Amino acid sequence: MTVYVDVLFLINFSMDFVSLFLCVSIFRKKLHKGAILLSSAIGGIYAVFDILLDLNQILKIIICVLVSVIMCLIAFKERTIKGFFTMLAMYWAVNMALGGIMSLLYSYANRILSEIISEFSYENTYNGARFFIIAALSTIISVVFGRIFTAKKDIKSVRFVVTVDKTEYELSGLCDSGNMLTEPLSGRAVILVTENSSLGKKIISLPEIYKRYIPYNDVSGSGIIRGIIPENIKINQNTPSAVVATISKRDFAGYDAIVPISIV
Repeated sequence: MTVYVDVLFLINFSMDFVSLFLCVSIFRKKLHKGAILLSSAIGGIYAVFDILLDLNQILKIIICVLVSVIMCLIAFKERTIKGFFTMLAMYWAVNMALGGIMSLLYSYANRILSEIISEFSYENTYNGARFFIIAALSTIISVVFGRIFTAKKDIKSVRFVVTVDKTEYELSGLCDSGNMLTEPLSGRAVILVTENSSLGKKIISLPEIYKRYIPYNDVSGSGIIRGIIPENIKINQNTPSAVVATISKRDFAGYDAIVPISIV
């Protein structure tokens, strides 16, 4: 059987790119476009060499695992071992799911195209399916790239300053339309910061009399978080009224805070 190196590279590059992009989206991590492109290219090159090199099955599996680890190290830039292995497991799961979808797509293309190609041969069918798959993958990549690069037009992050106890804290915030938390008594929107940040530690150290208690309920469960009403908040020349609360999560995709889109 003839192996088309260009198709093999394109298919694996595309599947790896989409898999890595989906992992980043699922875990709401910071997107490193160049790193994901490089990782996808490594995956595509590996797929080509995997066909060309005559290696035993066990060695192939070992190399495949090592390559996927290298790809995830490059793409995700995880700081913790637990976080990295979580992302790696998700990458494997998503990649296998996409592989199954592409196998079904290829089988379906072969069956349909064999019925409409006038001079039937395996080669004609393969070339027809080859074109069909390239067109489908090109569409997927175009949609994904379009989402990545047009997203720059939307407000995704913001720099802002919070004043607490006469001290200014400059933060980078990830704007989130899904953050609909409000403080029950005042109805103020809630900005979330991590407990291990400078502002988070300051809020925790303040007397309980200054604290506001905000109930929450999400996929991880429910509970109560503590926050304060700061002396001042400055976002894009505006001074919105909001509560700043701490949460035990270690990071927000590399940002210092989660900011409700309603106050930006």
